[in-house]
Amino acid sequence: MYRYGDGSPFPLDENFIETLTTAVETCTNAFIPLTELDARRAKAKDLRREGDAESARLSDLEKALNTALGPSLLPGPKPSLTQQVATKIQAQIKQTIADTKKQIDHKVAQSEAAAAGKTAADAVIKALRPFFDEHQLPKAAWIMSWDVRGAEPHADAVATAGKIIANFSLAPDPYRTPIRVETLAEGVIVHMMKKGVFGKAKPAPVDLGKYVMVAFERTGLEHSVTLKENANKSSAGLRFAVSENGATWVTITAAGDTEGEPNDLDPDDVPPVRNLAERAANALKDLINRRTLIELALGGTAIEDLDDPRAVPLELLAQLTPLSRSIRDKSRMSGELVLKRDIGDGRREELFVPRATLAQQFARLPDEYRRPFEDMGITAEETQPAITLPVRPPASIAPKVPPPPPPRSDFDTKTMEYAKEDDDDQKTQVDPKKG
Repeated sequence: MYRYGDGSPFPLDENFIETLTTAVETCTNAFIPLTELDARRAKAKDLRREGDAESARLSDLEKALNTALGPSLLPGPKPSLTQQVATKIQAQIKQTIADTKKQIDHKVAQSEAAAAGKTAADAVIKALRPFFDEHQLPKAAWIMSWDVRGAEPHADAVATAGKIIANFSLAPDPYRTPIRVETLAEGVIVHMMKKGVFGKAKPAPVDLGKYVMVAFERTGLEHSVTLKENANKSSAGLRFAVSENGATWVTITAAGDTEGEPNDLDPDDVPPVRNLAERAANALKDLINRRTLIELALGGTAIEDLDDPRAVPLELLAQLTPLSRSIRDKSRMSGELVLKRDIGDGRREELFVPRATLAQQFARLPDEYRRPFEDMGITAEETQPAITLPVRPPASIAPKVPPPPPPRSDFDTKTMEYAKEDDDDQKTQVDPKKG
């Protein structure tokens, strides 16, 4: 169990310090190509403004030249040499200015194409890949599928967290071939309607132990298991969909197509099929740990189609900000983000990262790209911890010891005897063995 620095429970069962550290590093790396994209866009904007101004000047030039040629273009009784030359000059001016405007438009178009959002999409995905391959956003929902029916086995997964959708390819190893049902779960028997000798259908038990699982899919609502009768040849099979409310089944042809509509499974047959689905999910769950990010989308739009791809890393940081700020608020040590983990036997392990270490990552970015990190509360300045230890009550004041009596001025025999008696009493208190 993970805890905040003040000992209160942390809502996630993971080392969020590592998640946050990787997010800062990868988002910083993602912002670098985006700053280059901003520079290309600023250049394209300036070039567009200059191109429009140049085209306007060319139009004014064409208008002025036509005005100057106007008197020479006036028709006379018969075409004169001057009129012919003026006509040719006018046509040449028109063509030259048109060609020049096309060159300007082409150059501007090239600059704007280089400033399109998709030109930075691949670099952003590459920068963010280490985060998504190793970590996940809070409240991420996963869909995973595995299929060995084709020429090559394949597996993939989709993680959805808020607006961000991440698509992954999974390494199917070591499950590259069909899995025998009896190796996953024993006693999986269902009752299917089968035709009798005289054509009347009646329920008959079917032992699924000899079947093989060739496909599996896990969503947030149900598990789907596809079985075939034989792993070595084309054969028919069954597909079961298991949810919280029950299970359905449908027949699968040898070609892999479904026959008819899904049927509700008999209530008595649901527990063994549910157990099979859970065992299959448990066997394949580690495939997600061997994932590779292949695509990112925001709100259903692929990152390469976004006009502003910076929205993806900004959304990633925004989803981590609430937990990041709460860790800072509950960390006892100034300048650090602290989590604790219970390790048993009444012991806890402390995990921490100095905020200055994180701030070094994004310090090289422009102000607008440093701001989302600063909003997370991971700036480098030293601050007093939000949690303060209780102040000890002041120590009780000991009663004042009266000063010793002033030395006596009468040195008669009686006084000397009295002082001697006082010395004997003091010795008794210090060394009680005497007397």
